[in-house]
Amino acid sequence: MLHWAENLLCSLGPTSFDASRIVFWALDEGAQSTLLSKGRATYRDPSLFATSTNENYRGDTRAYRRMMKERPKFFIQILAAGYDILMLDADTIFWQSPLLLLPHMEDGSNSNVDAIFSTDAREFYETHNAFLDVRRRGSLIPPVCNGIFWMRSSNMTVALWSDMLDVFNAPWPLGWFRRRWFQDDQRGMDVLLNDGRARLVGPLPHGISREMLPGSQDGRKQMLGVMLLDQTLVVNGHLLKNRLDVYEENVARFRGEGKERVAAHFNWDTTEATKEEGSKEMGMFFLDKKGHCTLGG
Repeated sequence: MLHWAENLLCSLGPTSFDASRIVFWALDEGAQSTLLSKGRATYRDPSLFATSTNENYRGDTRAYRRMMKERPKFFIQILAAGYDILMLDADTIFWQSPLLLLPHMEDGSNSNVDAIFSTDAREFYETHNAFLDVRRRGSLIPPVCNGIFWMRSSNMTVALWSDMLDVFNAPWPLGWFRRRWFQDDQRGMDVLLNDGRARLVGPLPHGISREMLPGSQDGRKQMLGVMLLDQTLVVNGHLLKNRLDVYEENVARFRGEGKERVAAHFNWDTTEATKEEGSKEMGMFFLDKKGHCTLGG
């Protein structure tokens, strides 16, 4: 994944963002050593399982899924220490600063936002009802993506990841049945956000209106406020790769409204096309054959 980290950094070069503010979560000693040699700030917990081989080159593997189930431990550590998180997968690129994805708290208008997620939807919301997605795990929150998200440090967000970890660590047979439903931290997040603890808050992405929002299922006073990023502002790989014509139409509409896209995530089905193949085909791989950035900034 190191070349994806370099590609991400290269894309940030022309933006206003200071990339030295990024802390890279290094899963293995080799990755940490390489990042440190390039002056990157890193964090590594050697107790977490990791494999340094490119086992997810085409499709996921048992080792990959095991790594994903370790992720809650990392998020609990950081959030419990009092830090908010802006999580960016390495296989992303940016046209603008990632800080534009954060809620603006100065006037208190977004004080009800506890988490912000990109979407894992396979269709654009204006053509497909977000709350009827075939991959949904409930009726309250459409499928989210853990590849790009922001989360506030609080007891509720720590509890969110702690509950997920409890499922992954549950004894058989209860744990086996629940893990089948969770699968990994991605699907597990969908399950937990739809168990009555969360509600969707604005600003709403294009294609979701306030009239479409479902009511709370249990009437809790304290609920996580979840905001979904607009699908054109931050496009996931499924839409980028398989709905490119609609995406380009939406980008044109976006710019006509005086807006500009921020990011793209390369999380399409890698059994059909590797991340390298797809990103190069779309002109979103910015490193030359020697690994040097080809963009100015």
